[in-house]
Amino acid sequence: MNISSALIKQCVAVGDFETWTYLRKEYLPTEYHLLYDHIDKHCEKHHDFPSFDDLKLSIRHGLTRDKVFAIENISVDIDAVTLLEYLKNEYAQREILNSLDKYIDNSVLFADAQESVNELHQIVLDVEEKVDLEPPQESMQHIELFENEEDIAKYLPLGLNGAYDSEITFSPRDLVLIGGKRGQGKSLTCANIANNVVESGRSAIYFTIEMDSRAILQRCCGIATGIPQNRLRSKNLTVDEWERVSAWWAARYDRGLERLEEYKEHRNFSDLHHKLRTEHELLPTQQLDVVYDPGLTLARIRAELDKKVGKINAGVIIVDYINQVRRSHLPSRGGQYDWTEQIEVSKALKSMAQEYDCTVVSPYQTDATGEARFAKGILDAADAAFALESWEQEDNCLTFNCVKMRSASMESFTSTMNWETLKIGPESELTPKERDAASEKSDEDIHDL
Repeated sequence: MNISSALIKQCVAVGDFETWTYLRKEYLPTEYHLLYDHIDKHCEKHHDFPSFDDLKLSIRHGLTRDKVFAIENISVDIDAVTLLEYLKNEYAQREILNSLDKYIDNSVLFADAQESVNELHQIVLDVEEKVDLEPPQESMQHIELFENEEDIAKYLPLGLNGAYDSEITFSPRDLVLIGGKRGQGKSLTCANIANNVVESGRSAIYFTIEMDSRAILQRCCGIATGIPQNRLRSKNLTVDEWERVSAWWAARYDRGLERLEEYKEHRNFSDLHHKLRTEHELLPTQQLDVVYDPGLTLARIRAELDKKVGKINAGVIIVDYINQVRRSHLPSRGGQYDWTEQIEVSKALKSMAQEYDCTVVSPYQTDATGEARFAKGILDAADAAFALESWEQEDNCLTFNCVKMRSASMESFTSTMNWETLKIGPESELTPKERDAASEKSDEDIHDL
């Protein structure tokens, strides 16, 4: 008796549709594939499981029919669910060993350390696609109607609009996409969300492709301190602004506030920075963790998340941005902007949100009509998506038009926008069109009087 025969015997004997649903053809040795196809076709056509007699009468292929007789006569004491786990584990181990053999033959002699790590994580991604790692859904008898308080506490408000946050928050298993044209405010929206999560007491893991780590930190610093970005970059700050920057920077470190008191005596930010960097550790569970990688792949994202999500109490994972992420270092058939590749990246980010129990936020490019550029299908995996609508800078507002919402109402919102500090909200604001309409209404009311 082998595992494949035992599993098929149990499924056929009791008509176990549920276990059969989780069985993939690839888990079975090739000599069982014809039998698998025949059983699957019978289930699809007749909407019930075939008996051994049905299989004996309907199968014309001699070797496959002989296998049915052999399977019927074996004795099995293990339940089908356990057998499926054994078979899946066996298949996964075989795929891993085959992939490692190919890697050793082709890459190990000339790959550097980072390439080796990326390749190993790519193997993990490939095997995950081939093996169903998600546990079966809880039975209806034991599932709880409501989430516990700990799970509810993980829900994420975007922090971009107070009124919106009071109505809608996002599950730690959600993928939220922010759409916009080039230069419309996608990345600064991400910086605002990251800063809001850190200020709430949790960590943000920020993957950036086009802007380096320092640029992201400077944006978040300006948003948090209310200091214009151009003055931050040039270090042209007043005494009060230097103190605000120092307080923000020191708050990132364990016992950093002690060093801040010393800074107030000597007013030397370089000295404060040096002591914090060399003598203190970053806060273990409240960090702005920025990962800069111009060639960002799903394998690199997973490698970082494996190391950090649980350790630093991550409240959000930001990937800036989805159209630039590559599935692997191998060239795709359609190039970097292949729509099939981008859909796969979107689905992978959704899976990461579920696996790491942490909300994922990622911008995507839109065209002139506001539709997703390159691949509209990237929105399929999203739980929520917003398309940015920017106005003239003097209007000081930014609109988030909801284009998809899976578990709440399709509500859009407009927030105040400070283009000097790049801070969004949390106050609501009227759009220029709404202001004009309100002004016309006011004029009409005066005229009627």
